[in-house]
Amino acid sequence: MDGLLLDTEKLYFETRRDILAKYGFTFTKEDHIDYIAKGFPVTIQKLTQLVGSATLGQQVFDEAMVLYRQRLKNGDVQIKTGAVELLNFLKRAHKKCYVTSSAAKKTIIQTAEITGIADYFTDFISGDEVSHNEPAPDIYLHALEKAHATTTETVVFEDATSGILSAANAGLDVVLIPDWIQPEPQIRQKSVAVLPNLLKAVPLFERSKTNS
Repeated sequence: MDGLLLDTEKLYFETRRDILAKYGFTFTKEDHIDYIAKGFPVTIQKLTQLVGSATLGQQVFDEAMVLYRQRLKNGDVQIKTGAVELLNFLKRAHKKCYVTSSAAKKTIIQTAEITGIADYFTDFISGDEVSHNEPAPDIYLHALEKAHATTTETVVFEDATSGILSAANAGLDVVLIPDWIQPEPQIRQKSVAVLPNLLKAVPLFERSKTNS
C-alpha cells in the first residue's frame, strides 16, 4: 500500500524528520530509503540506533506516528496515479484484491479508510501476522492461504526492492511500479513488467483476458 497505492512514504519521511529535528537529529530522504518496507519493528530499531537510546527511539517513533495520523486525517496523503482506475477495473472484473503491507494492521486499515480505498479490498494483511517480514516470502504465502489462491492465478504489485524479493521468493508474478527507489537491474528482472504508474497496468489484464 505505502508508495504503491498511496503516497504515504512522503508522509512517513516528513513526520519522522520533524520529530527527530525536535530532538536535535537530522533525517534526510536518503536516510529514509533504508526504512522503506522494513516494518515498524525494524523502524524502531533503526531510530534507536540513530538516537542512541531505546527509550528515545521508541518515543520518536510514537510521536511521529501521532503526527502521521493527524496529517492523514487532514488529507495530506494523495492516492497514487492510476490506483482508483485500476481498482475500479478489477472490481468490475470481479477480481479479489488484498492489501499486503509491512505496516501495523491498525495503521493499514485506518489509512485505507481515511483515503477512501478500503471498500475495494477483500482483506488487509499485515507483517504483524507472519514470523518474518519482507524480503522473506512469509507475508505473500500467508496472503495466498487467506485468499485460497494459487500462485498461477495471483499477481502482485510492488514498489520496493524488499517487496519484490518477497513476492518472487513466494513464486508469484510481480509488476513493479517504482516509487522512492529505482531498483537495481537484477531486481527489475524479477518482475514481469515495470510500469510508471498503476493506470498502465490495466492493459496487462485486458491482454490477459484476450489471450485466455
